[in-house]
Amino acid sequence: MKKSIIFLLTGFLWGNLIIAQDQPNIILINMDNFGYGELGCYGGGITRGAPTPRIDKLASEGMRLTNYNVEAQCTPSRASLMTGRYPVRSGNKTVPITTGMYGLTQWEYTMAEMLSDAGYATGMFGKWHLGQTEGRFPTDQGFDEWYGIPNSTDESFWADTPEFMKVVEENISPYAVPEYIYNGKKGSPPVKHKIYDLAARREI
Repeated sequence: MKKSIIFLLTGFLWGNLIIAQDQPNIILINMDNFGYGELGCYGGGITRGAPTPRIDKLASEGMRLTNYNVEAQCTPSRASLMTGRYPVRSGNKTVPITTGMYGLTQWEYTMAEMLSDAGYATGMFGKWHLGQTEGRFPTDQGFDEWYGIPNSTDESFWADTPEFMKVVEENISPYAVPEYIYNGKKGSPPVKHKIYDLAARREI
């Protein structure tokens, strides 16, 4: 029976749960701007005013990382996590400020590719922020499936707000386009599933 790996990024679940016979299933949770001491399993939780019983239970039954040093920005940290290399080596030393080509190149060997080669089914649900052009989506980097956004929530324009409509109508910015949630499978280009508006954000 094929093993599976699931990633959870900024509130999305990655993957397809299949019970493993000899190797464990893997769930990796990665969130932006989330401090080490926020969770109960790391000394936070109720003492910080927000109990985290479900995540604490996951931690008690799995492996906790206690010595992972992040970069000051999300994209370099994500690149390091995916490749196991310093982000400067993959050209991801800062958050991209362009809509052009950026992110992980196809010759990078990612965690998802390594696990896929080891027989795992892989999936990613959530924020990617490691490329939004052909060859640089999650499904180009070892993930069997992907449902999420290519960039960051804080870079999105909310198409269902009066402020967004004003920007569009007055042509204030050439970047005044809505963010989309994408749906993709390995071997095919991901497709735009629906606009990532406030309602979709609440669902996630």
